Amino acid sequence: MIDEDELLLIPGPTTLSSRVREAMSKPQQSHVAPEFYNAFKELLQLARYAFGNKEGIQYVFTGAGSIGMETSVVSLIEPGDKVLSIETGHFGQRFSMMLEIHGAKVEKIASQPGHHVDYDLVDSTLRKGGFKAVFFTHVDTSTSIMNDPARICEIARDNGVLAVCDSVCGIAGARLNFDEIKADIVLTGSQKAIAAPPGATLLAVSNRAYEAMQNRKTPIASYYMNLLRWKPIMDDPKIYLTTPAVQVMLALRQALLEVKEEGIEARWKRHETLAEAFRAGLEALNLKPMPDMESRSPTVTAFNVPKGKSAEIQDTLRSKYGIHLALGFGDYKEFMLRVGHFGNISATDVLALLGALELTLTGSSNVRPGIAVETAMPLLQAK
Repeated sequence: MIDEDELLLIPGPTTLSSRVREAMSKPQQSHVAPEFYNAFKELLQLARYAFGNKEGIQYVFTGAGSIGMETSVVSLIEPGDKVLSIETGHFGQRFSMMLEIHGAKVEKIASQPGHHVDYDLVDSTLRKGGFKAVFFTHVDTSTSIMNDPARICEIARDNGVLAVCDSVCGIAGARLNFDEIKADIVLTGSQKAIAAPPGATLLAVSNRAYEAMQNRKTPIASYYMNLLRWKPIMDDPKIYLTTPAVQVMLALRQALLEVKEEGIEARWKRHETLAEAFRAGLEALNLKPMPDMESRSPTVTAFNVPKGKSAEIQDTLRSKYGIHLALGFGDYKEFMLRVGHFGNISATDVLALLGALELTLTGSSNVRPGIAVETAMPLLQAK
């Protein structure tokens, strides 16, 4: 049984505020009621704020972040289109898989373990010509490696190529302004830094990308994952393509209200502070974050633990201290844990985790008791 007091620090879904939980618990509402229509219109404007999207088209519809990923692929790419896919972890590889499934000619660039992509290599690859788009993750949840979306979008623009960014683990936690970086598609999910329940995907789409969809030689081969078909609904939510997850949308609206109340700049800075303090505490415990300094994310941290001990540490943290972390993906499963420090996570939560980690490692780690919290505290107090 899940304890209500359990501290959920996995890389999504994350802890919900009381107001978001309340929005979820209200009586069922009709998706064609005026109240929902007005709430959804407000939701779209709040999503624009979170993305920094004043100039493009804003989409919100029911589905996981992977629905947003595949929708961007299906709507933009035609069979035979040449694309570049940047892989900095499992979710970059998922983009490649989706592109291949839908018939794209995919060239891949994989980053070195622990590092963001080589931007010069991206540029030199695109300069070979013939590419329609570049697909990349902002923050790959599996490795916690962060790419610089502004840099990749600039390189894409200089080469006349569309830029598609998976920011499922970024939006509302890691810096990204859609208009400023001139991206073509940025997508996210509701359950991470926005701090809403799972079940909604959000996309910002440039006018340039939308025109490319309109000018396709072949029709979009999907009913649901079709951004041309969704646009009239975003223009006028009185009509609908399919029945939306009403309660999820109402909860998402409340979560986005809380993002705006905090202010996006303040929210970015809070996430950066929490991440910096957490990683400093980790290193005091001789636990190394996977990404190098230039590739670290303010929303999630993957870190190494003694080989073969990850599941044991995870189990102890949850059973003894009520703190739930995630294991690493694939080859990293035996020696990596992952922490989501985003959304409503506080300085107190970070200190609680560091203290619990220290207690869990007592006897197997050669560190002075109290050093992790001691190291993190000044960083949290200074901001």
